[in-house]
Amino acid sequence: MSNRPYTIGEIARLSGLSVRRIRFYSDEGLLPPMARTESGYRVYSDEDLARLDLIQALREAGISLDAIGKILRRKLSLVDVLQIRLQALEAEIATKQRIAAVLQTTLRIPNPTEADLRRLWTMTAYSQTQLRDAVERMYEQVTSGVEMDPAWKRRMIEQTMPELPAAPTPEQIDAWNEIMAMVTDKAYIAEMRASFERMWSPEFDPHAYEQASSETMGRVREAIDQGQDLTSETGRKLAQEWLESSARAMRREPDAAFLQWHLDQYRKHQVRTIRYYELLAILRGESGPLARGEEYHWIIAAMTHHLTRSFHDK
Repeated sequence: MSNRPYTIGEIARLSGLSVRRIRFYSDEGLLPPMARTESGYRVYSDEDLARLDLIQALREAGISLDAIGKILRRKLSLVDVLQIRLQALEAEIATKQRIAAVLQTTLRIPNPTEADLRRLWTMTAYSQTQLRDAVERMYEQVTSGVEMDPAWKRRMIEQTMPELPAAPTPEQIDAWNEIMAMVTDKAYIAEMRASFERMWSPEFDPHAYEQASSETMGRVREAIDQGQDLTSETGRKLAQEWLESSARAMRREPDAAFLQWHLDQYRKHQVRTIRYYELLAILRGESGPLARGEEYHWIIAAMTHHLTRSFHDK
């Protein structure tokens, strides 16, 4: 580098910036002149020209003057500043994408009204990160003090994490808003906590319960697809199977008290939980009864029809 002197006019011409802009950077302490002439004119060097290029690159990346000053004074690393700026830019892009999605969705509605726009616009208040944080906070609250397997908890969070499609439909935006309302609803959180406290006793075997649920609900799905009525003999067998297999997983007796526990769980907690999974299915573009919790509706109705009568008759 020659380190030859440049007047402010020369450095302006070489950089493509105005003299006024260079004076501003100098006055802000970002580009102090190498020296001044006897007449008081600023003199710059090749190093200053390179410094000016860096300042411009950072400004075009959206970095504040204060952050640039810290970088130049070596009080803040360039990597840290760029990472912060990238995160801010990504958040800004995500926000604009959500706004664009709402506008596109509204325009797809024939003759949209102001009410349509207000309803859909609610979604723009929450980013994907904010909703993820809200879901994780909900699970922290509902599992606080509950002896739950951490790996099970993490898997449960990931399986129930909402993701908004790039081009959502009005139904998907409504589902997004409803999920956000649910995961921040203190009453729903209290319901889930009560359910987990009852379920996650020292005797509870989560893996046995998951296997029993998967097997029984798979057979329930087959019965539904075959048009089998829940009042049929198949319904009776499946109701008894679920009562017994779930009781084994929870180290409980498959008696009238345990049946009542099932019915209470469904009435108090499972209805809203099933609704949550319905909303997830809408966001994921899934359709059909499998995504809508029909198996649980069917098995609970079958248990109510067959087993309550059976225990009552004993």
